[in-house]
Amino acid sequence: MALKSSPGFGASAITAVLVLVLSACSGQTGPGAAPLPDRVCWGMGAFAGKDVARTAGNGNKVRDDSPAVFALPQNDKGTSCHLYVDGDTRFSARASRISVEQNFHWPSWEKENPDRIKIGSGGIVWNSGAAISFTCKSPEGAFKVELVLTSGSGVGKPENPRAYFTEMMEPYYQFATKQLRCAA
Repeated sequence: MALKSSPGFGASAITAVLVLVLSACSGQTGPGAAPLPDRVCWGMGAFAGKDVARTAGNGNKVRDDSPAVFALPQNDKGTSCHLYVDGDTRFSARASRISVEQNFHWPSWEKENPDRIKIGSGGIVWNSGAAISFTCKSPEGAFKVELVLTSGSGVGKPENPRAYFTEMMEPYYQFATKQLRCAA
């Protein structure tokens, strides 16, 4: 029995397969999902694109505004990466540096009824982000670091946001300690 093709069927089928293949290769989660690269943030990529895709949502144009190198020099207290989809912030990661005598304070996030997480020296996770701190003992001296992750507009909210941000914080912590050359 031979199948008859209807006009335009071949082109439609090829287009559908191409969309699925491109989506799988770039970490997208479905038709219309933002086309993320394999790695995002700070040149060499602090995060896997497929992991960030859960907050990126749908869109066409993706922009990563982070510098090429992750660094926290003494005279420059922080660095950040904002991932924009069609001009809308969908994911943010930032890092700050202070002296070992100082402490980080999270009063605005404490209002979000956060859960405690045990990464670095400890931290908190809430429904739209997470923050941790740790002391980095680098060849240049010791200092404290704060790492923060947040979702943007809420377009691509992950199903279980606290588990998601906790899961994303561990590789971010590993990336930061390696880039800053923190002793174990």
